[in-house]
Amino acid sequence: MELRQLRYFTVVGRQRHFGRAAALLRVAQPALSRQVAKLEAELGVQLLERHARGVALTPEGEVLLARAEAVLAEAGALLEEARAQPREPQGTVALGFSPSVAELFGGRLAALSLRRYPHVRLRITTAASPVLETWIHEGRVDVAILNGPTDPSRFLLTPLLEEPVCLIGLRNDPQLAKDRVELAALGRLPLVVTGPPDGPMQRMLMAAQAQAGQALSPLAQVDTAVVGRQLVLAGVGPMVEVAAVVRAELEAGTLRAVPIGDLRLRRFLARARGRAGSDAVARIAGLMRDCVANMVAEGSWPRATALDGGHSATSGSSLDPAP
Repeated sequence: MELRQLRYFTVVGRQRHFGRAAALLRVAQPALSRQVAKLEAELGVQLLERHARGVALTPEGEVLLARAEAVLAEAGALLEEARAQPREPQGTVALGFSPSVAELFGGRLAALSLRRYPHVRLRITTAASPVLETWIHEGRVDVAILNGPTDPSRFLLTPLLEEPVCLIGLRNDPQLAKDRVELAALGRLPLVVTGPPDGPMQRMLMAAQAQAGQALSPLAQVDTAVVGRQLVLAGVGPMVEVAAVVRAELEAGTLRAVPIGDLRLRRFLARARGRAGSDAVARIAGLMRDCVANMVAEGSWPRATALDGGHSATSGSSLDPAP
């Protein structure tokens, strides 16, 4: 016995006519008649009495009609309930981070995503923020963390956090003896500067120096903070960056990070404007926001202040104790 047979029988039983029932069901009348006859054969009872003007229900047919309608109603309710259940997101989500953010954040996000959304596959790529902007626009990346996008109108941006820009150097570097470094002092230092010339860090530094009437003369310019960190550890000179890129070294006490004036770097969650994303993209974007907020709250993103619709939390500064 099939639900289709019960549905056919109930329509015939209510209409008392095969022709009208066939029209309602949008099936051929001979096919409808065969299905009802098959149901009668399976049950071993006559359900309908056929006559010239239509059909009449037998006593057995009356009983089955009531039971069949109840069964069909229950089956319909089960189907609606199943459809209403939230579906597990699935598919591939392409993420873009700077190398230092990927190092700090990528593993934790991937592990959390695997536990919460096991059918979503992450594809993580790394590049400087200007390159990530292009990749988002081209559709190569679904969601990225950007540092001060050059053209905010092209993206859907959610502020994630802001961090003080610091002078980072060896623990015993006399240039880091104070709790804060003035912007004017940078021009006299053998600096390591990170990021591409059109990147947010160098744009910020150049604008600040121009406002102060000075110009930087970096000793070394490197593409990534990961490389810059190696130069600092080798004693080449202090680096201008955020504290998060040297979290492990701050914890170990080998490096020190001192804020530079009032310079601050903001990070944004970015998606392409006008492009509909999948449910998986939306879920992973939400997971990224939560993960960043949790890292800031517990101090795993050093010196950062989470930005969350007017609510903020600042991570502790215990990673850089006083000398």
